[in-house]
Amino acid sequence: MYKILLFIFITLFSANIFAQSETKIMSKERFSFLTDSLSTKKNNLLNEKEKLLVEIDSLKNYIAELEPKLKSSRGKQLVRKYGKKIGGRIASGKVWKGMTEKMLKDSWGKPDRVTKNKEKWGTFTQWYYGTITYFFKNGKMTDWEELK
Repeated sequence: MYKILLFIFITLFSANIFAQSETKIMSKERFSFLTDSLSTKKNNLLNEKEKLLVEIDSLKNYIAELEPKLKSSRGKQLVRKYGKKIGGRIASGKVWKGMTEKMLKDSWGKPDRVTKNKEKWGTFTQWYYGTITYFFKNGKMTDWEELK
């Protein structure tokens, strides 16, 4: 009885191993088909990449053409708003003591973070741009510091 069970077990076990090893073997035709398919996909992706790189270069050139026009337009807008001297300084990104919060926002854009403290003797605001902090008292810049 044990011999029969052992024989059945060995037969089933061997058949299972043989079946697994058979599925791992691939015909040359199947291998060639899969290799050709992957090569075609690779070439298609490389072509698509090349087209995207050309499009990126085209967009970079377009941006380079638009930037001077945008700066000129923005500069003109700031000159109309603040006058020739101050508008020019704001357009070029300059910062000075006495400038208003609105001027800094027009020059540098929206700050990363703002904190505000109201006291009896005035409103104190700090504007944070990366490692630079600008200090305002009652809406006018009093100082700044840059962390290093």
